Amino acid sequence: MKTRRAVAPLLAATSLLLAACGGHNGAGANVKQQASAPITIWVDDTRTKPAQEYAAAHPELKATVKSVDNTHGNIPAQVALAVKAGKDVPDAVFLSYPDELANMLVNPVNYALPLNGVVGSDVLGGFAKGSTAACTFDGKTYCLPNDLAQTVLYYNKPLFAKFGYTVPKTFDEWLALGLRVGKEHPGYSLGSVNSRYGLNGYYGSSGCAFNESSSPTTVTIDVKSPACTRVDDVVGPLLANRTLSKLDPFDAAYTPVVKNDKLLATISPAWMGDYGIKPTSPKKGQWAVAPMPTWKGAATNASGTAGGGIWVVSAKSKNKAAAAKFATGMATDPKVQAASSGYPAYTADADIWLKQVAKDDWYAEDPSAVYRDAAGKISPTLGFVRFQVQAEDAFNATILKSGGHDIGAALEKFGEQLTKAARSASYSVKGD
Repeated sequence: MKTRRAVAPLLAATSLLLAACGGHNGAGANVKQQASAPITIWVDDTRTKPAQEYAAAHPELKATVKSVDNTHGNIPAQVALAVKAGKDVPDAVFLSYPDELANMLVNPVNYALPLNGVVGSDVLGGFAKGSTAACTFDGKTYCLPNDLAQTVLYYNKPLFAKFGYTVPKTFDEWLALGLRVGKEHPGYSLGSVNSRYGLNGYYGSSGCAFNESSSPTTVTIDVKSPACTRVDDVVGPLLANRTLSKLDPFDAAYTPVVKNDKLLATISPAWMGDYGIKPTSPKKGQWAVAPMPTWKGAATNASGTAGGGIWVVSAKSKNKAAAAKFATGMATDPKVQAASSGYPAYTADADIWLKQVAKDDWYAEDPSAVYRDAAGKISPTLGFVRFQVQAEDAFNATILKSGGHDIGAALEKFGEQLTKAARSASYSVKGD
């Protein structure tokens, strides 16, 4: 679980370094390789201990693990500064905000190494279906996913039974449920749509193109499509009757909703149970997990995403083989991933991780099948872009601020702000 904090000076530094950004030009491809060269790995606090243990277990890699502040924007800013200085560039990094990859691909940084051919195709093919799509640009894959944050439907099983409600299978049914709750049980909540929880969880799962990108310099933005407007039809009325909250789920003003047993259900990432609901609602056997509802006209019940982490290898490393082996080991080693704080992206490791989840009696029933299915259904339109922070802020300032009133106009305004942010980040915008 991660909470974004403002880092204006660092983001400003990154913006200056990327002022003339363009496509990835392959810088670093001719760096002379030294098979015995030591490597340095940057990780966040959560990954420090397992990374140090992995380094100790694989002394042949000669890896030094450095814990780095993972405040949003810090790592790409520090990498950009190191690249500019020409020294102390890490050989691989862990990004707990995957969208940061977009900053590390372009000129003049050109940090990320395409992993095709460096990492075996069997390994790249072993991750959850579609999980490498967001870090694949121009046909090249630039990351190894560590953990996923696929969205699912959490629901309070005893409350559903008490109120006589049925778990929604479609978003039309989700809307109907929210309208009933607003009339029959005002004060009860269907969760938060603040920032990424609404933008990625709702609009993202619908396939709304607001950050769809398959190139470091091109993005598709089309908020007028049915994949976006159909979300308005659901979110608007439920914002208006306040069954969907505008507060962040970790806001001190919202947590009493969970504590006082007023949270009926929520569309949330797979880590929300352990880190968002359980600490405040620890009673065993109360919470169950159901599949994402299906959007009207959609072929399947796609997931959104809010979180997760990725490993990125440096194109400027003097020992790319060792750096890639370290990143691969951290992303796929069953001993490492069995203790992961989030759902492992590597399918074989996820199966091991889920066996532990299945034994957790906090859940009203085993959620393994739901988590596994959702992991392979993350919407392919969700991308990693340099303006993700601005997109989330614009979402809150338009759609969320509307409170569900004239949400169509708010969506249009959101699209305008989004396009402006994308162009400011040197993207060519399609679809606007």
